[in-house]
Amino acid sequence: MARLFTTHPLSLQTEYSELKRLAQEQHSVFVGTPGSVTIRTVTGRGFYYRQYYDPNGKKAADYIGPVGADEAERAAQTTSERIEEANALLARARILARAGYARVDSRTDAILSALFDNGLFEAGTVLVGSHAYGALLNELGVRAAGYATNDVDLARPRSLALPELRSFEEMLKDSGLELLPVSQFGKKPPTSFKPAGADPLRIDLLAPTRRTSIGVLAIPELSAHATALPHFAWLLEHVEHSVVLGKSSVIPVNVPRPEIFAWHKMVLSQLRSRSRDKVQKDRMQAAVLFAALAALEPSALEASYSGLSRPTRSLVKASARHVAERLMTSKHESAAALLQELAG
Repeated sequence: MARLFTTHPLSLQTEYSELKRLAQEQHSVFVGTPGSVTIRTVTGRGFYYRQYYDPNGKKAADYIGPVGADEAERAAQTTSERIEEANALLARARILARAGYARVDSRTDAILSALFDNGLFEAGTVLVGSHAYGALLNELGVRAAGYATNDVDLARPRSLALPELRSFEEMLKDSGLELLPVSQFGKKPPTSFKPAGADPLRIDLLAPTRRTSIGVLAIPELSAHATALPHFAWLLEHVEHSVVLGKSSVIPVNVPRPEIFAWHKMVLSQLRSRSRDKVQKDRMQAAVLFAALAALEPSALEASYSGLSRPTRSLVKASARHVAERLMTSKHESAAALLQELAG
C-alpha cells in the first residue's frame, strides 16, 4: 500500500506561507468571483456595478452607485483595488492547488466567505470536519489522497461577541445560496442547513457539552441551535489561524491544531452514532495526520496526548489499534510505533 502522504517542496511551502500572510490581512472577501467594475448606461446615465459569477456559476451584478457621485467614485475605486488584490491571491492559490494543495468547491467557498464577512471567524468560530483536515494538510506542507465531503462543519467554542446581531440563517443567505433549516425528529430544533431537495450539501453548527451524550444547545447570539458533542471542548481550546483555498476567495479561518485534531478523529471514530463510512474516514484522516506529525513534529503528539482527559484517552486507546494497523500497512512503521507507545 502507498504511503499516506508526500511532502511538498520547500518552495511551495514558502509560497503557501506568503499567501496565508497576505490573505490574513483582508478585512472582507468577495462572495463569488472577484469579477470587475463595469458601467451600465440607463436612460443616458451611467451607473457602476461589480459584475461577477455567483457560486452557482451564473452571472450576477452588485450595484455600486451613479458615475460622477463622489461616494460612488470612491466605492468604485475601492472595489477595483479589492478585485486586483483578490485576483493576485487567487493566482497564487491556483499554483498551489495545481501542485496538490487542498482547495474547496465554489459553494463551500461562498459559505465560508459569507461567514467571514459577518465576523464569525474573528469572533472565535472554528472550522472543523473534513475541510479543516484539508486546511491542516496545507499547513503541514503535505499532500494526501483527496477527501470528499458535502459537509461544512462549524464549531462555536463559547459565546461569540459579534459586531452585529444577525441570525446564523441570515449570515448564510449572504452566500447567495438558498439554504434551509433541516427538520429533526420530534420537536428538536434544527442544527443544520441545506439546499432544498436531494442536494447533499449540509452546514452543521456544533458546540461542546459536558454531558456524555449528544444533545442540542441553544446559541442565542446566532438565533440558532447547535449539535452539542461530548469530548469536544478540548479540541476547541487549541486552535490556530489558517486559510481555506477557494476558487473565488482565500478565506481566513480558525482550525484546531493538527496534533489535537488527530486525537479527536480517533475519538470520533468511537462514537456509536457514526456510520461505517464516517468511521473509516475518521481513522484514515487520523492516520494521515499522525504519520505527518510523527515525521515533522513528534513532540507535539507526545505533549498533546499527555493533556488528554482520562475518558478521552479511553476512546483514543480503543481506536489506536485500527489507526496503527493502517500506519503499518502504509509503511509508516515509526509512526505506528509512536502511536502504540503513547496509546497502545
